[in-house]
Amino acid sequence: MSYPMTLPVGSLIYFDTGTDANTPTWTKLSEHNRGSASVDVDRIEKTQRMSNGSLRKIWIADKKTISASWGNIPTYSTMTVDGGMGAEDIRAFYLNKGKGTFKVKISYNAVSARDEIILASFTSCSFTVSKRNVRSTTASVPQEFWDVSFSLEEV
Repeated sequence: MSYPMTLPVGSLIYFDTGTDANTPTWTKLSEHNRGSASVDVDRIEKTQRMSNGSLRKIWIADKKTISASWGNIPTYSTMTVDGGMGAEDIRAFYLNKGKGTFKVKISYNAVSARDEIILASFTSCSFTVSKRNVRSTTASVPQEFWDVSFSLEEV
């Protein structure tokens, strides 16, 4: 007996591409050929061993780090299967608004109660053209496919 597979609705990662700091404009990053994405916690704390051998820990903060990568993602959102940001869209964001801090929304299962919004900045980003001048039967213009990866850190 086979069971139907239920796929999540929407994207995992959204960038605030708007200009109004109070009202974010969420733009989804494509799920087209996205590999696994990691959302890790970096715990900032001070630990010190006391003279009697006990350990003192002072917790300062927990900061998230987000890493994601895509293999063979199309250049633009008009070419992705879900209309999310393509490689050049992500690259344009990185080169412009990505120079500073920006809001990122992590939507685990498209239920807004589980959404996390953080203020982040890029720690690394790479773009590699993996295939170029690829023609398809549906598109008259050749397109490129990219390998994209980035890492974000909560500020």
